[in-house]
Amino acid sequence: MDKDSPASPRRDPQSGALIRLRGLYPSLKTALQKVADVVLRQPEMAIYASVNEVAAACGVSEATVMRFCRILGFRGFQDFKISLARELVLPVARPHEQITDEDDPVNIVRKVFQAKRAALQDTLEVMEIGGMEAACRLLLNSRQILVIGFGGSGTAVAHAGARFLLLGLKARIYSDFHFMLMAAALLTKDDLVLAVSNSGTTRETVETVRAARENGAKIIAITNNSLSPLSRESDLVLATAGRDTTLPGEADGSLVCQISIIDALFSLMFQARPEQSRETLARLEQVMGKPGVMRESPK
Repeated sequence: MDKDSPASPRRDPQSGALIRLRGLYPSLKTALQKVADVVLRQPEMAIYASVNEVAAACGVSEATVMRFCRILGFRGFQDFKISLARELVLPVARPHEQITDEDDPVNIVRKVFQAKRAALQDTLEVMEIGGMEAACRLLLNSRQILVIGFGGSGTAVAHAGARFLLLGLKARIYSDFHFMLMAAALLTKDDLVLAVSNSGTTRETVETVRAARENGAKIIAITNNSLSPLSRESDLVLATAGRDTTLPGEADGSLVCQISIIDALFSLMFQARPEQSRETLARLEQVMGKPGVMRESPK
């Protein structure tokens, strides 16, 4: 697949220009970042200007502006401008307010929830439903699944392992680099790696994916950056759209977006094999419901 022109099956081709741009920005080359800087600072100007006017304002060639549009997934400059205009006139505000020292508890809680809601809405805007369906098929047809993520991605990795277990899938989860590498070394062409990394640049995750590819394993990435090293090593990229904020921890929404994609995959796989999935859940419930299995610890 051409990484400069990501396909967008069953996604609105005229939505999410700024959302996609923020996710791709860290991986853009210098000339393309010049265009991105101008668009992010003055999106209204980009809507009404011609391609040569935008190029002049950015100090780049018209060809660079056109390539910028294609990298974002648009056929040309006009499609990009339409998307940008639609995004700027959306009736629903998407606040990304920063927490300040003056905020009271009510405002702090409100801003955290708004940040998560905005991240989920942005992720939905850029989501490729065809990509989700393809990921579902790959997961279901794999002999075994290796779910990996390093550092802060470990929470999403653990969640994926728990969800896949409920479907009876043979999945192993690792967040330790050495175990990730060892597991990747044992994979075959019939296996699959689901790699989670918000930045897509985590060295441990990228090296593990490369080791798995050498053995012929398929790779699915969940990442905020579809031009990252992890994305370039992957067969399929499921993009999130968490935006950086000064909110503490994972309040920027990256984690909730990763978990939501995993939950959506769970639902798609359950629907694809409803009878088998229900049978698996019934077996699990039967074991967990045996006397003494889930009894409370003595006080």
